[in-house]
Amino acid sequence: MADAREVITLPNGARIVFDTMPNLRTSAVGVFLGAGARHESDARNGLAHFLEHMAFKSANGINAREIAEAVEARGGVMNASTGYELTNYFVRCLAPDAPEMLDVALALAFAPDHPQDEIEREKGVVREEIGEAADQPDDLVFELAQVASYPGHPLGRPILGTEQTLETITRDDLVGFGANNCSPPRTVVSVAGAFDRQAVLSVVDRWLASRKGDPAPTSAAPVAGVAALRAEQRKLEQSHIVLARRTVSATSPDRFAARIFAEIFGGGMASRLFQDVREARGLAYTIDASCDQHADCGRISVYAGSDPKDAAEVVKITSDIWADLATAGPTEAEMARAKAVAAAQFAMSAEAPAARAGSAAYELLTFDRLVSVEEVLGHIGAVTTADVRRVAAETLANPGIASAVGPKAGLAAAEAFVSA
Repeated sequence: MADAREVITLPNGARIVFDTMPNLRTSAVGVFLGAGARHESDARNGLAHFLEHMAFKSANGINAREIAEAVEARGGVMNASTGYELTNYFVRCLAPDAPEMLDVALALAFAPDHPQDEIEREKGVVREEIGEAADQPDDLVFELAQVASYPGHPLGRPILGTEQTLETITRDDLVGFGANNCSPPRTVVSVAGAFDRQAVLSVVDRWLASRKGDPAPTSAAPVAGVAALRAEQRKLEQSHIVLARRTVSATSPDRFAARIFAEIFGGGMASRLFQDVREARGLAYTIDASCDQHADCGRISVYAGSDPKDAAEVVKITSDIWADLATAGPTEAEMARAKAVAAAQFAMSAEAPAARAGSAAYELLTFDRLVSVEEVLGHIGAVTTADVRRVAAETLANPGIASAVGPKAGLAAAEAFVSA
């Protein structure tokens, strides 16, 4: 089936995706920028996330209240997010309002005012956000895992930054980061649902056509992984542990095999980890595996929350299952389930305007082309048992990485994984 989405590339490199979904009464409009936390300096860690916060305080001469009222008065829902490689400003709205809502999103992305008094006030808000994340052990343990996974690299720093780096951020930093990183070649405007195509195109032209198409600076790939442990002892009822190893990137031919491996390993209630650790032995309430992939690297992670006295056994079982998948591989039944889950999740997301808009932007920024639903389903279907076994073995050959938050017993269990 032909991909009906339309891509328009402006002379400066900015791109627009039109994804018309017949019979809908709503639209999802978004501005996606291929810039995030990995593009900031160590001294200004948290700058990309803080820039997103500041955009909502005042943009294009409109203050925070006026921004909110412009969207909510039309029944729209507005949001934004900052990741390591991508920032987006997004609005869901009724179809007739799509051009006006996109105008708001583009203003947030390209015309934040950064009033000085709001900068200092908003730093207080972000400090609270940093503190809240630090108070949640299941959040903190993943932040520590990120540091352990990519030491000395921007991917190894927290997206929120730290209180120390936050304090140093100035208005010039905010303006400079936007000017250097939010360039037209890194910009995708994505619209899905029902909308007036010409009206949307006029809004985009007004905002982007005259912007300079200078290439944005790139970020170096992280070096090979090393064995690492990051831990914080706390008086808690549970041990929170992440066990990880590096894997393939989001652009690797093996990216789907890695995701299928993670699903079989610990992706759902039928996964090996859930069935063995929780169902059969009752050693953890929460245990799961995930596959995080960036443009040039990736990581398989297992998270478990368990009684500290059971942490060592949870780590041993996890290592044993990992080794078994690397040597014997998954069963045909496991393969069928994991591939069905991956295909269903992708197909279901392809029926939602917001997910479709986000997926189109991600595809252009990651692969420089659109990737059809049929192509993705084909890749998922083509993954073999041998592919999954090979990816499992390749990850197992990489150094162990772990993080832990909680009592000493959990920290010792995590250390054993790294030193094994």
